[in-house]
Amino acid sequence: MIRLTLLAGYLVVCATWVPWLLSRAAWVSRFPRAAIALWAGLVVAVSAGAVAFGVMTARHVRWHAADLVWGWTRLLDALGGHLVVILCVAGALSAAVVVLRGVIVGTGSLWRLRRGWRDHVDALDLLARPLEDLPAVVLEHTAPAAYCVPTKGGRVVLTSSALRRLPPGTVSAVIAHEQAHLRGRHHLMAALAASLARAFPYVPLFHLVRPAMARLIELAADDHASRRFRSETVATALSVLVAMPLGAGALQAGTEGASERIRRLSRAPASGGRQSLAAMGGFLFTVASSALIATWAWAGGC
Repeated sequence: MIRLTLLAGYLVVCATWVPWLLSRAAWVSRFPRAAIALWAGLVVAVSAGAVAFGVMTARHVRWHAADLVWGWTRLLDALGGHLVVILCVAGALSAAVVVLRGVIVGTGSLWRLRRGWRDHVDALDLLARPLEDLPAVVLEHTAPAAYCVPTKGGRVVLTSSALRRLPPGTVSAVIAHEQAHLRGRHHLMAALAASLARAFPYVPLFHLVRPAMARLIELAADDHASRRFRSETVATALSVLVAMPLGAGALQAGTEGASERIRRLSRAPASGGRQSLAAMGGFLFTVASSALIATWAWAGGC
């Protein structure tokens, strides 16, 4: 029971204190991909740890089930004398409810998003025109905007107003930003973060991961575009794209922390190799620590 209690304490720390610190850390702006990996690692660690906690408490209930088989006349006395069994039953049921709610809310949200993406791409196929010599399409609209729709191979969309207002040489930088969203599967990260926040709004980790992920994926896409084009070019394009998103669930190079991003682009982005190494290390460390603690608790018989 002591090891199970320590596992529960680890999960509480990872779901409350660590996200609070990470959301206030200054280094994440410098290494957004590493921060994304660390947030993802925390989500995986806490989610998997909660499942392991439920399995272990159910196992503990099975071990002590004989204490409850005393007949109906002595059931209340048995429950009153076996607080551990009561707590384990509550833990197992709570874990089951958490898993079911997460699966139901996540699946429903992703299904609605995919349907919206497909409908939007179908509309683009009818209404938009290809952009000459560049992998994007142009949609007639009065608001300057650029965004991507991540389905059916992905679409990068620029409005006609954005195309008119963007200075020469910045259109390719905008497209590179949106392609970074598509290649990085940022839409899935944003959808998962939103689903978790909707399913468990009172858990600090899931409450904080949604705005953090929305900010970090924009910073990561800015870095990708800045490594292919000048940072000043990306900042200039960003200052033009201040319209609201047009697509259902689309990821837009628009106003998500635009002032911070423009200031940040005055510095050279961190190298992609360093960020990839830091991202892999942070993710593996976070997930491995949860797995090791869960295995240690299981080996000790709870």
